[in-house]
Amino acid sequence: MLFRVGRTLAVVVCVGAVAIEFAAAADIPYVHGPAPAYVPPTPSWAGFYLGGQVGYGADSVRWRNLGGSAFFSPPNSLTRDRGSGVIGGGQLGYNFQYNRLVFGIEGSVSAADFDRSFASPYFPATDVWSSRLTWLTTVTGRVGYGFDNWLPYVKGGFAAGNVETSIQTNPFGVISQGSAVHSGWTLGGGVEFKVAPQFSLGLEFMHTDLGRSTDINGPQIVPGAPESYGVGLRSNSIMARFNYLFGR
Repeated sequence: MLFRVGRTLAVVVCVGAVAIEFAAAADIPYVHGPAPAYVPPTPSWAGFYLGGQVGYGADSVRWRNLGGSAFFSPPNSLTRDRGSGVIGGGQLGYNFQYNRLVFGIEGSVSAADFDRSFASPYFPATDVWSSRLTWLTTVTGRVGYGFDNWLPYVKGGFAAGNVETSIQTNPFGVISQGSAVHSGWTLGGGVEFKVAPQFSLGLEFMHTDLGRSTDINGPQIVPGAPESYGVGLRSNSIMARFNYLFGR
């Protein structure tokens, strides 16, 4: 009988000790490990965008006398002039993004007014030469690198534009003129900044070479010697841009 009582007391004592240990363990605060640092998602530039652009530009025009007439200038002579003016229009594009690398394609159409008239550099200097770039369109590829809300990029591709030219002699009222679409290439770059998840502002510089085209096939002012001029045009422009980014 005493043995059973002793064994019962031993069991009670053991159970109590275990309970005390559990209670003590419950009072020990649990020390958490350091929380993982928050990594914000990389701002996305992927998807379609639509916007507008406006700025200022200047061009360099080269006139080559391809005809046999020396009425306005010596045959095979090269005459240069420069014009400048406002340029502005719109653009539509699509971006792909891999990590921070952004690449895509963009098309743009802009009206231009790169206009200049100048007195003939040839004797008797009574003629007036005029050139004007009236519109410019481009289709370009674009590659950039996203720094959070900043996107610097380079771009390049196809360009085409309409060039109007004329040569007029004031004493006789004779004029040779033409209008031709030139095609060539364009290369440049810029930077965009997101002012909101779906809106960005940017600044872009572009150099464009529209090659040479036979713009003037004028009347035969000199019998047997038709007027014919090949005109080449290069331009530089800097434009402010804004874009609406779809699906952000």
